This record gives sequence, C-alpha cells and structure tokens, in this order.
Amino acid sequence: MGVTFLQANLNHSARAQDLLLQSMAEWDLDVAVVAEPYAVPSLPHWAGDLDGLVAIVARPGAAPPLAIKKRGNGFVVAVRGEYAIIGVYFSPNRDLPALERFLDALGPEIRRLAPLKVFVAGDFNAKSTAWGNPATEPKGRKVEEWALAAGLSLLNRGTAHTCVRRTGGSVVDLTFATPSAARSVSDWRVEGGVETLSDHLYIRFEVSAAPQCQAA
Repeated sequence: MGVTFLQANLNHSARAQDLLLQSMAEWDLDVAVVAEPYAVPSLPHWAGDLDGLVAIVARPGAAPPLAIKKRGNGFVVAVRGEYAIIGVYFSPNRDLPALERFLDALGPEIRRLAPLKVFVAGDFNAKSTAWGNPATEPKGRKVEEWALAAGLSLLNRGTAHTCVRRTGGSVVDLTFATPSAARSVSDWRVEGGVETLSDHLYIRFEVSAAPQCQAA
C-alpha cells in the first residue's frame, strides 16, 4: 500500500494548523509530520512528543491505524502499516552538545524499527550544503554524520528554501529514510507558492508500495 506524506512547521499557529488539516483533506493525503503544532489533540489519529514540539497526524478513520511506539523530548515515533515515522523538532536555541544528545536518542529507535520502512522527518534547524544551504555549519555537519552512521538516505532535493523570512531563507526541514524506504519515494518537493500561514513551506512526497525503478 502506498502512502502520501506532508511535512510542515506551523509555528504554534492555530490558523496554520487549521489550514494544514484542510490541505490534507483537499489533497487526500495520508500522513503529515508537523513541527511546532498549535496543539496535539487527544485523538487516535494524532501522535505527539512529550513537549508539544512535534506531532504525526494521519487521515482520520483511515486504515491502517496510527500506533504510537515512543514519545520523547522533541521526537515521536509511530507506525502505520509497513511504515515507521519519526517526527522531530530541534530548537535553534539549543547548542551543539544538545543536538548530539538528541541525535544519540534517535539512533536506537531507528534500529529498533527495522525491518519496517523508516522515515525521519522534521525541522532540525541545522544547515548544510548537502541539503541546499550555501554553507555547512557545525550542527549541519553533525546531522550529516549522524545520518551516515544511522544508514539513512537524504530525500531533500534541490535548493528551494523550506523556511522563508524577510531576513532571508534557509533549508532546515529535512526528510531522511532507510534505504528500502528511500527506494519507494517519488516526487519529493517543496511546495512553493502554496499558502501555509507560516514562514515554513510545505514539503510533499509519495511512497509507492513497490520500489521506484532506478534509471540505468
């Protein structure tokens, strides 16, 4: 069974959250990973972390159901059918040692979820040329090293900013996947020109039931 994904940062805005849910319904999407939600309702198709910083939301009433596996500080792990999703948010106000501890907590969760198709998505607030920023900062280098050690593939494509502010834009919203999951992904893109009522743009991608054919 294929699945359609949406990724967003709502800046804790109620209007942005309402618009996201409306967009999910209009686009007939299955799952969204939401950094900085306005609120995480106590509903079976919502899964939130311990701090209200990130959530995973599935299409209400749809099968298979969303099963919460772990809730941490700034991350939540849920399974839906053959797919495992880790939603993450790391504050830009936290330092490099805090990022190292945060990533260290995610590693065992990724290993524990095998052999499911695992996606790790969210706002890492880390910049690297590997995902489209003009320079690599220490936090970006650390995320690069962590993803390599965890055996994750980066799904981000191009250099379109995922966060756009008057002072300039950046690419901080990232999507990673285990190799089996990455082979099934098509059309990862930043939705430029779509209103989000946030300074972050939507990210969308599709996952097919069978791996995508690779060009020779």
